[in-house]
Amino acid sequence: MRLPALAVVLTAACADPAPPTAQPIPKAAAGAGVSFIHVGGLCTRQFGVGKRGDPVRLGAFPGIRSVDAHVDQTSDMGTATADLARTLDAHCTGEQWCYLYGYSNGGAVISRALSLYDDDRWNVLWVLTVASNEGGSELSGSFIADVGDVLGLTCDLSNNVGPTEHRAGWDHDDTAGATVYQMAGHREYLLTGKLPDFFGGQANDGAVPYHSAGGLNDTWYVADDDPWLCYAPDWHFEGHVIAGSCQGFDRNHDQMQLKGLEDLGG
Repeated sequence: MRLPALAVVLTAACADPAPPTAQPIPKAAAGAGVSFIHVGGLCTRQFGVGKRGDPVRLGAFPGIRSVDAHVDQTSDMGTATADLARTLDAHCTGEQWCYLYGYSNGGAVISRALSLYDDDRWNVLWVLTVASNEGGSELSGSFIADVGDVLGLTCDLSNNVGPTEHRAGWDHDDTAGATVYQMAGHREYLLTGKLPDFFGGQANDGAVPYHSAGGLNDTWYVADDDPWLCYAPDWHFEGHVIAGSCQGFDRNHDQMQLKGLEDLGG
């Protein structure tokens, strides 16, 4: 038996909304004056040179200029943000357009720059972050960071990129109109995610937790035995969406650096 028209309307209005799903990353389209800008991670000055000095490849897309942004992430977020702004001024204004790709704390630097500068300053087509530290990491300020500093593997900034500093540091909901696609890993490092567990049982990639890499608007608890990223929009920063997989990927923090480039075919 068919429901009366009014009943159909009421049923539709009371139905549960469709659950959030991961979104595909739009392909980077070629064009005159289009750049693909790479932003590296914590304690680096370039995407193409890792913090141990090892070379890291850039993405290569036909008809798109590949740019390795010089962003000094060794001392403070202000310096890093100003460095990125200079790169965006050079490649993302006037008739020039750009895609932004941020790894680790580079995702936080991108977020901070888009928030603090005028919304119409740059022509950003979209942002993709992998293993982003936008929401801060519980490793910041821990003894692991101190030990790493002695070994030359960390830097001054590593003690100031925790949830407290990053979440209060700027308006994460202000993306200057750009969509921020996010990808996260959940393969933990033995000495940070397991023994001891600096993340208190939260899903993490050994360096950043899911609440950070997934753009959650608070330090919501996501269990490491049930990794999940696709929550209702009001649980995420505005303009942030999960890309590729709601569960994330079986990769650690280092292994996530090239994941987005691989999925884009670059």
